[in-house]
Parts: sequence; C-alpha cells; structure tokens
Amino acid sequence: MNKIFKKEEAPEVLRTKGVELRDSLIAQADAGNTAFCFDNKVFAHKTVKEQMMEDQHRKCAYCEQYKNGDFGCVEHYRPKGGYDLGSGAPLQQPGYYWLAYDWQNLLFSCSECNTSYKRNHFPLVNENARDIEHRDITNEEPAIINPVTTDPGDHIEFSEFIIRPKMVDGQESIQGKTTIGVFRLNDRKDLKERRRNFWERYQDIHKLLEICHKTQRADGIAICQRLISEMQSEASEFCGMFKYQVKKIKD
Repeated sequence: MNKIFKKEEAPEVLRTKGVELRDSLIAQADAGNTAFCFDNKVFAHKTVKEQMMEDQHRKCAYCEQYKNGDFGCVEHYRPKGGYDLGSGAPLQQPGYYWLAYDWQNLLFSCSECNTSYKRNHFPLVNENARDIEHRDITNEEPAIINPVTTDPGDHIEFSEFIIRPKMVDGQESIQGKTTIGVFRLNDRKDLKERRRNFWERYQDIHKLLEICHKTQRADGIAICQRLISEMQSEASEFCGMFKYQVKKIKD
C-alpha cells in the first residue's frame, strides 16, 4: 500500500451525469425510497477508470500490484448500496448512495482485493459516528485506510517484505491492523511471494552496488543506482515497501 496522489478534478462524466444521478438519489431518499439503482456506465466509465489507473500507476490501491491482465474494478471506498462490519456480518442498508459517483470515493482496485476481500466491508473505529441518515461523514474515522486521503505510513510499516500495523500511542493502529486483516496482505501466498522476490532483488542490487564501489566501477555504480531509483519510484510495484520500512533504506 502506498499514498495515492489523485488528480483533483473529476472526469467530466462524473461532473455532469454523475451529479445529476447523485441529486436524483438524494431526492429519492428524502422521499423515503431507498430501493436504489446505480449506473455503472457512469462511475465505471472508460474515462473514469483510465484516469484512476493513470493516477495510481496502474496499481491496485490496496495490495499495490500491477494490473497485469486483470481487468480491475472501480472500487467504492464507502460502499454505495450497503455496508457490513466484517466477514459474515449482515448487510446494513442503505449505504453511502450519495457518494456513488463521487470522485473522491472511487479507487482502482484489483479484482481480488475488491470482490474477494473488501466487498461491502466498511467498519468505523467508532460506530456511533456513522450518520448515513443525514449523509454526514465528517465525524467518521474509517477503520480501513483510504490511501488517497490518508498516508498509509501513519498506520502501517514494513519489516522487509512483511507489512504490520504501526504502533501509535503505545498500541497497534486500528486502521493498520484492520486494513492488513481485511485484504490479507500477509496471508495471500502469491502476493507475499511477489513482495519477497521484489525485496530480495532490491537487496541483491545493493550488494552489487557495494562491490562496484569497492572496485571503483563507475559504470556499475550508475546502473545499480538507476535500478534502485526505479524500484523506489512512485510508478514501481510495491514502492510503499521501501517508503514505510522500519529500518532506514540505504540509497
């Protein structure tokens, strides 16, 4: 997981058709009808998805893997139709319907994170702060990290390729622990192995860099430094692993 820097202006379809549909949903709710229908041709419009993938460097907002042939999903951070508090918990309705076409509520996610793990989960640190009735999210403190509005490094850290909750005020961050648990970031074998391989490659390059320094191989030094810089860049898969390491990363 890594901080996402999203383009501020929403794609045109969200600023036009999306606003019309939002206002219609609000009017419907105010009239007492919460049997909502949502238009995925708007919130998952080609221009919306393309802008999100560009902003996120074609990486999943949660596991930080590249798209790699996965068609991917337009993920509603706050679930639009209904929400639950965890696996096996009942679905509570309505959800955050007025945010169905809200640019700030949309993320690009891989299919596994979206459909296998996140689904409609949306617990809060304090459930008493939830106020869907008045469409008010100002007092909410979500238990799942939104990497657009929150720096994940405030709640998670890496020990090599293993992700863990950060200690905050003497205890594990609730947001960090919940996010790691919901997406099974340490329990998915393929994901963990990909991070391990990436980390081991990074270490091997550093060892080679040390050798090049000792042997004064300027060409080798330049190549190693370029590879390290590429792996740490925002466009790189798993760059959050280097940014949020417990031990300081050598450049």
